[in-house]
Amino acid sequence: MFTIAVDVMGGDLGPRVAFKACRKLLAQRADVQLLLVMTADYEEHARRVFASCPQVQIHLADNYVQMDDSPALVLRHKPQSSMAVALRLCAEGQAQGVLSTGNSGALMALSRYLLGVQEGIDRPALAASLPTRGKPVLMLDLGANVLSSADQLVQFARLGVAWKQAQGEPSPALALLNIGEESCKGTDSIKQAAAQLQQEMPSYYQGYCEGNDLFAGELDVVVCDGFVGNVALKTSEGLTAWLSDQVYLEFSRNWWTRILFPILRPVFKRLIGKFSASRYAGALLLGVNGVVVKSHGNSDDKTLLMAMQFLLKNLQKTD
Repeated sequence: MFTIAVDVMGGDLGPRVAFKACRKLLAQRADVQLLLVMTADYEEHARRVFASCPQVQIHLADNYVQMDDSPALVLRHKPQSSMAVALRLCAEGQAQGVLSTGNSGALMALSRYLLGVQEGIDRPALAASLPTRGKPVLMLDLGANVLSSADQLVQFARLGVAWKQAQGEPSPALALLNIGEESCKGTDSIKQAAAQLQQEMPSYYQGYCEGNDLFAGELDVVVCDGFVGNVALKTSEGLTAWLSDQVYLEFSRNWWTRILFPILRPVFKRLIGKFSASRYAGALLLGVNGVVVKSHGNSDDKTLLMAMQFLLKNLQKTD
């Protein structure tokens, strides 16, 4: 039996979307127990939704972390927020993993405080596997740390390489995301990190990569700070959504394309689905002593379901 603590309060669309995703997951998996953390004003509704479900426990929190809350404010003034309660359930051994759609910085800070970090790691990093022309690439950090020092970038590289090796890739190809491949380009932090990686990981480190290299399929791990990573990720997601809209628009322009569309629709649906944000909804918080997954703040029930399935896959690998 796998037990997941779910912070249902953090998302933009509200707890009811999280409840819907949880019901879908429980319909698929009899080996999962969910600890749903919420404020008291949603307790009655949750008990009605899960009235006949022994796989669900409800845990109450005093408040929740808002998207504009600073990590420092959350640590000082919201020790009983839904995010903190979910993480504490994991720290106490009542849950094996945590899912939240809340504030990334707060999730990093609370996880670091309540779960602790692995030896040699200053700050955890959000990491996700992105689709490419070839093998998926693990990209980190995706927003847990807006700015990162050279030492922290090197730590992210260690985490990424170790995670890829745990997935069965003995010699992952590693690169630093930069504005050019020349050694003279980039910030001081990136240049210093590159020098350290060349000494510490010469068999893995491939040098700098640019944004147009991300989806070439030649790399296993790409490292950057959270500001750059988050912008790159959301730009990619926005482009995918725009391309999807353009496909449907082109097929609705005249009568003969509208006739062809029902025939070709399954092909385009599969193609767009490969790059859909909902399919890659979960980002792992690597470096903490526990399995913590962050999903998009605007996640719908489909996206949240994918994120919970992603969390369960990682629990199964560590079981």
